Order: sequence, then structure tokens, then C-alpha cells
Amino acid sequence: MQCPACNQAMLILEYKGIELDHCMDCGGVWLDAGELGLLLHGVPEPPEELALAGARSGARRCPRCPRKMDLGRFPHSAVEVDVCPARHGLWLDRGELLALAGEQAGRPETDAVIRHLRELFSDEQNRMKEKKT
Repeated sequence: MQCPACNQAMLILEYKGIELDHCMDCGGVWLDAGELGLLLHGVPEPPEELALAGARSGARRCPRCPRKMDLGRFPHSAVEVDVCPARHGLWLDRGELLALAGEQAGRPETDAVIRHLRELFSDEQNRMKEKKT
């Protein structure tokens, strides 16, 4: 799958059977429909949960279909994300997945995910720093 932000090939990272398509170049993450809910709560989020506040047409295209994604704030959040209008999934720029998870902190299952994501993406940050030097 190609990254909707920088058009590079993405890697598939797996956490408890959930596939996160991750761009090593720009640090973004693609989650197919239902995967964010599975990741944070153990159950897929219903499609209406992807209705963005202040949604507008974005410039990025869904990596699953050719449609331009909608850009707006994730419900009950300050994090701005890209969502496929056909509800194939959502795109999170670097740090946005951790920000969304952090807004759910305090729940045991979410805290475990946050710890895992921090370890995973802090390793990535270190590799990026080494690559630049």
C-alpha cells in the first residue's frame, strides 16, 4: 500500500492481530475501518464514529480507493485526521495515533496500547534521527 501523504510504500505492523499500515518515511499510520476501535477499545468503531467535526475535502487520497479523503477533527477530540468518505479507514499523521490514544488514557487496555505505541514509535524516532546524521 502507498502512503497517502508522501506516496512511499508502507510497512505492516501488527499488534494483537490488528494491522497498522505505517509509513517509515513520514511516520503516518493508515487504519482500516474498525481498526482504531479494536486497537483502543477491543471492538470495532461503528462507521458513524468516523463522522468528523468541521469536515472538509482534503488533498490526500484514500489508499484503498481513488477518492479524496475528508479532513477534520476526530469526534470528541482535538486531533485532525483524514477519513475516506467511503469509510475504508483513516489516516493519522505522525503522532496523531498516540494523541488519540492519549485522550483515552486511564483505561487499562488503552494504557497498554499507549505503552506499546510509544515503544514502537520512539524506536522509529531514534532511527529517523540516526538517518539524518
